[in-house]
Amino acid sequence: MINLTNYNYLFYDFETTGQNPCFDQPVRLAIIETDNNFNEINKYIFNIKLRNDILPHPKALLVNKLTIQDLSDGDNEYQAFKKIHSIFNSPNKISIGYNSLSFDDKFLRFGFYRNLLEPYNHHNPIKGNNFRADLYNMIFVYYLFKNDESIIWPTINNRLSLRLENINAINNLYEGMSHDAEIDVYVTIELAKKLHSIDPKMWTYLISNFIKKNEKINFEKLPSIISITNLKFKVGILISNKIGLKSNYCAPVLFLSTDNNQKDTIHLLRLDHYDFTNFRPENFVDKIQKGIITKKFGEPNFIIPFTDQYFKSINEHIVSLAKENINWIKHNPSAIQELIKSIPDKKYEKVDNIDVDASLYDIGFFKNDEIKIINEFHKKNIDEKCTLIEKMPKGRIKDLAIRIMGRNYIDAIPQSLFEKYENYQNSVLFNRSLNPDYKNELRFDPLQLLNETKALINNKDLSEKDLDILNGLKELILVKTRKQQDLGF
Repeated sequence: MINLTNYNYLFYDFETTGQNPCFDQPVRLAIIETDNNFNEINKYIFNIKLRNDILPHPKALLVNKLTIQDLSDGDNEYQAFKKIHSIFNSPNKISIGYNSLSFDDKFLRFGFYRNLLEPYNHHNPIKGNNFRADLYNMIFVYYLFKNDESIIWPTINNRLSLRLENINAINNLYEGMSHDAEIDVYVTIELAKKLHSIDPKMWTYLISNFIKKNEKINFEKLPSIISITNLKFKVGILISNKIGLKSNYCAPVLFLSTDNNQKDTIHLLRLDHYDFTNFRPENFVDKIQKGIITKKFGEPNFIIPFTDQYFKSINEHIVSLAKENINWIKHNPSAIQELIKSIPDKKYEKVDNIDVDASLYDIGFFKNDEIKIINEFHKKNIDEKCTLIEKMPKGRIKDLAIRIMGRNYIDAIPQSLFEKYENYQNSVLFNRSLNPDYKNELRFDPLQLLNETKALINNKDLSEKDLDILNGLKELILVKTRKQQDLGF
């Protein structure tokens, strides 16, 4: 385990125009830095102006309670992300939020990328002694093993809810409106304090597992079963929100293999989906239609030992089934070997015509020659940036740089760059964009957003504040799309 006294926490939360980290934009960010005892050291609040190529999703604005007028103040995105990048890349920091690795961290990564800032160093334990964690993933372990000691667990309609606002409401962690970035950060800090106070050793263990090297060390300590042919198979208990409440968020698993293409990724077999005694070794592979799970070291989902001391959170019938399956595996190791051979290595599916804002996974890290141009770009003033762009070779750096200037300094760029940016702007503000993200998903069609906004306005249960938000958005969409129509597009 790591020594947390060497680190400060960066608790953070974004409010955004939607849920797509490539095509939506952060508009509010709260960062509160604490020491390892959760005492506040620094607070950073960023208000980021709405970009001229963004149409917010109406439901996002209703959640965040932000009007179009609210989004007209603050830093432009380029200015904001340069400051944010500096904060997150200062040494000895743990960046942590609530469900941040599934949402906020992706907005960080792609925000850095499209603003020509290194997108990964804020979680590089080697370069800056920094890494990421996620309180949401940690809370499942407390729920399973510290249920009576930790917090009051909220239930909505007789079903467990681990939404941050529901946890806050029933535990009175911090007063304030939920989905306000600053309030949500303070709630997260208070929740972290509470969990840490209940079991500091568990806290440190879970935090340390967000570093790949540490989780691999803990993984190697998992117990093994030995087959009749002396083959060893590691067994553990996987804890994950994806397993679901019905299975109490945990499942016994058997380690199968490491992915050949992604060395930090492993394949696991759930031991609670089937009764293996119903299968013959020769038809085992054909029978396993579900239950193979992919897990990446250093990222959400914890694996703990499959031992008696951790069985209390698993249904006794599941434990019994898993033990029977383990015994079957001991006597039929060849079936597992054939299953391992049948697992395809994970491949990144290349997306055709991917949008340059979303091309990080497609093209990868910035290359040395690109970094040289990027560093020069950041040092120059606006006029010099424009001159440099004209000289840049064709490629993603030039395309991203043009978008940076058009989004943030549209009134200061020369006609040649304005025309290039306007062509892009027209493609996303009037027609449905033809360039997808890395998941092959497209930006929202502006007319679809307009129709959704109008439909929500007709809801008679809306407050005056909500109506003001939606009417402002409707006018913005009409202005943006009308402008394109007037130009003949």
